[in-house]
Amino acid sequence: MPSQQLPASVRKAVCALYVATALAAVSVAVIVGVEATDNNLAEHLREAYPQRAADEIEMAESSILTYLFTLAALGACLFVAMAWGSRRGRRWVRGAGGAAVLLGTALAAYNFSQPHPLAMTVAGLVPCAAGLTAVALLWTRESSSYFGSARTTSAAARGADAH
Repeated sequence: MPSQQLPASVRKAVCALYVATALAAVSVAVIVGVEATDNNLAEHLREAYPQRAADEIEMAESSILTYLFTLAALGACLFVAMAWGSRRGRRWVRGAGGAAVLLGTALAAYNFSQPHPLAMTVAGLVPCAAGLTAVALLWTRESSSYFGSARTTSAAARGADAH
């Protein structure tokens, strides 16, 4: 862990990442709630694909729910890993983490073109907004100097341990 204090932008980014993690959990609850109350996804699929048999609709519904739950779980894990890495000044957070958040956001936005209930789609996009906020905070000038000096501090500490 870097010996210096976290800059305000990094602290805010870490907070946004934990908020995104919580929102990913909320998105799962929304999906379960929508399905439990009126099986809305199957109805949307029947409307979009009236020629499909009932078993095909059930299989599509199961696949879509698995896809949505997997995205939420992967997103939550990514947000926690990014928060951990940010607090420790890991440089990969800004590049690889940022790319992963952008990919997740693109997938969430793509879901608007699919026959999913609106509540499910919006619930999947909300954690991405918090993740994008965190990424923007991690790319501020203040954050950039922190990640640069964290690497220098870590390298100096390793060099001191070697002697």
